Amino acid sequence: MKRIALYDGKCSLCKESKKIFQKLDVLNQVEWISLQQYNEENGECDFHPVELRKELHLLLPSGKALKGFFAVRSVLLRSPYSFVFALPLYIPFVHLIGSPIYRWIAKNRHKFLKRKCDDGSCSL
Repeated sequence: MKRIALYDGKCSLCKESKKIFQKLDVLNQVEWISLQQYNEENGECDFHPVELRKELHLLLPSGKALKGFFAVRSVLLRSPYSFVFALPLYIPFVHLIGSPIYRWIAKNRHKFLKRKCDDGSCSL
């Protein structure tokens, strides 16, 4: 079973990030599904909808879920093109810096990219 990345399909930054990660994923390790599509196909999931919109969720074959910074570093580790960038993210205590940076970017995502969300879907 592949890892499943749940992202906000209405967010411009999330969609652009997904495109980049998919290009890096030459081994096809991660299946990207918008949380909106996932909810339609699977009914309500175990995660609160607001939490799903706040950060990337990576569902592992074991049933465990990684969120935010931990999900991103796991996705980066799966690609031969990006695993070198992922390795420093596994140094002990790096998550103490990485998680707040991830949350700040996610919280301010409507400010990134020139195409802002016209309908307000990027704001949390």
